[in-house]
Amino acid sequence: MSPQAGGQKYAWWRELTGYHWFVLSVASMGWMFDTWSLTNGTVPEEVFLEDVKMTVDKEREILDGELAGAADWDVLVHYFEFTDRVQHMMFRFFDPKHPLWTEEGAQKWGGSILQSYQQMDEIVGDVMQKMPPGTKLMVVSDHGFASFRRSMNYNTWLAKNGFMTLTGEDPHRKNLEDLFDQGDFFVNVDWSKTKAYALGLGQVYINLKGREAKGIVEPGAEYQQVAQAIKQGLEGFVDEETGEKPVAHVFTRDEAYGTYDPELIPDLIPSNNAGFRVGWQDSLGGIGKTVVEPNTEIWSGDHCSVYPPLVEGILFANFKLDGQGAYMGDVMPTILDVYGVKSATKLDGRSLLVK
Repeated sequence: MSPQAGGQKYAWWRELTGYHWFVLSVASMGWMFDTWSLTNGTVPEEVFLEDVKMTVDKEREILDGELAGAADWDVLVHYFEFTDRVQHMMFRFFDPKHPLWTEEGAQKWGGSILQSYQQMDEIVGDVMQKMPPGTKLMVVSDHGFASFRRSMNYNTWLAKNGFMTLTGEDPHRKNLEDLFDQGDFFVNVDWSKTKAYALGLGQVYINLKGREAKGIVEPGAEYQQVAQAIKQGLEGFVDEETGEKPVAHVFTRDEAYGTYDPELIPDLIPSNNAGFRVGWQDSLGGIGKTVVEPNTEIWSGDHCSVYPPLVEGILFANFKLDGQGAYMGDVMPTILDVYGVKSATKLDGRSLLVK
């Protein structure tokens, strides 16, 4: 929607004339492509890629319409996600070390990731040809990608190292239906003897007294001792089967966040080395059978829970920026600075604009 179309809600944009602004976002929000059918085996790879092509063709048609009507907007953001989805599903044919790699599959589909980036390059070039003279262009992505060969099950590690106590084995492996249906989670955990648990994309929460419903860890010295022991233990852990360290670094929340709500933000954020990602059961509130296990899912490439320097995003612009140490939070301050607008609230990022 153009700023004008929003009426008074976007009236402040009308004072920011003199620039056309276009942000081309290559990221991972939304779900326009059918990855589930490929995962379930109901469609083959060629149908998945045909669906990708059809969707991208329609997106390009929409984008061409927006570029043709450039006089009606000041800022245009267009988001493409197909490079993300193709990598999630096809990395098993790109990485010879992946458990699902086959020579036949690699010959057929190993080039699909490169082809998706070549198509994205073509889209950027097309935009540069069609956008109005003087338009400022940014191409941004919030992450890169890595192969997802092996799963790191943090709850299993916590249980095996005395930070979590189980009452028995839960025979039911969690799935997304459990999550969407508000199923029961951590059903076999004895919270009276549990000091920490992992949830989401590997985030570790201390079972802190006064914050958690059944917290047992005292704030202060005991909290720091438990957090430090988990951090050191995870960073030193070795996958016996491969000899690799699954965990590259465990961030404290003070390291990871500039400002945060201590009632909500996890206490520790482990990040995985190349080839590893948080296990599926951890992300769904379950507990895997082993600390590390091979990823035999078609979802074979990822960025979630991976050490950020291993999956850096990209930032391109047709005007001068200070890209040293740039990160996602800098995009908004940069856009505001281009328009000379002061933020109404405190932003963690900084403007990258070189004046």
